Amino acid sequence: MELIRGVENYRADNNRLVLALGNFDGLHIAHRKIIGRTRFKAEEMGLKSAVFLLDPHPVKVLYPHKKILLLSSLQERAEILENMGINYMFIETFTKAMAILSPFKFVQNYLVNVLQVAEIIVGFDYTFGRQGKGTTYNLLEWSEIFDFHVEIISPVMVDNEVVSSSLIRGLIINGEVKKAAMYLGACFKRKGKVVHGDGRGRALGFPTANLDIPEGLLLPKNGVYLSLVSWKGQNIFGLTNIGRKPTFGSNNKISVEIFLLNFHEDIYAEELTVKFLCRIRDEIVFKDASFLKKQIESDVRLARKLITKEYGSLLEKQLI
Repeated sequence: MELIRGVENYRADNNRLVLALGNFDGLHIAHRKIIGRTRFKAEEMGLKSAVFLLDPHPVKVLYPHKKILLLSSLQERAEILENMGINYMFIETFTKAMAILSPFKFVQNYLVNVLQVAEIIVGFDYTFGRQGKGTTYNLLEWSEIFDFHVEIISPVMVDNEVVSSSLIRGLIINGEVKKAAMYLGACFKRKGKVVHGDGRGRALGFPTANLDIPEGLLLPKNGVYLSLVSWKGQNIFGLTNIGRKPTFGSNNKISVEIFLLNFHEDIYAEELTVKFLCRIRDEIVFKDASFLKKQIESDVRLARKLITKEYGSLLEKQLI
């Protein structure tokens, strides 16, 4: 897949595209339906497939006072799109100047004049242009003017809920990572490098890998989670603690610490991917370190029971 920043750097050479529109944060199951349809139509028509998205997220530019944390980085989205067989990923810088562009001009300037779209695939709720006033109905209307076709993908429902990035964000913020996985189509995960911590876990007999997560990405609610950690092709079960370490005093910085079960290698500066399987408990303030140690021992016992009962067989079947 070719990643192109700024559509002006694309050379169409009269080769038309089948284009998916959206921000695709998290690339959940509804997004994947759009992407899968885009690839299918491109192959059917003998054309190239492409995805067009904006960076930074429009909310960050239009409403800087609102804090929005993303489900996935651009790199993570690019990896998934490449694995799904998409030919081009266009990343257009979203600015205030772009934000005031009328929906008609957005279609004309970007989709028609530069990208020369033959077909556009969008979700039912896609909006674009100034104040988000452009809708799928506008795309249908203007398709006759500009000679392209539009296919609108219907809502994807799970448990009577419309699958959306905002729904999934809400679940993860509440720590409901197991439920979020149903909508994502995979476990929610975070990737980062192992950095030095304060060594308290080792002193308690539970050495942890401290993960440095890039800014701007969402983390689950503070607490302890049973996780599956990927490192150099290995999958290792572990307990991931997200929080401010309240037992050892106030701390504004949220840390991500992982105690890996049955694992003793030095992985400092290595990159890990953590899949959050289920929530074990809330973050707790303990009287002192001895009470914390007893709780961790209890957490480990519960984790091993869950692995034996549920997750060990799923890992063998490569379902997680």
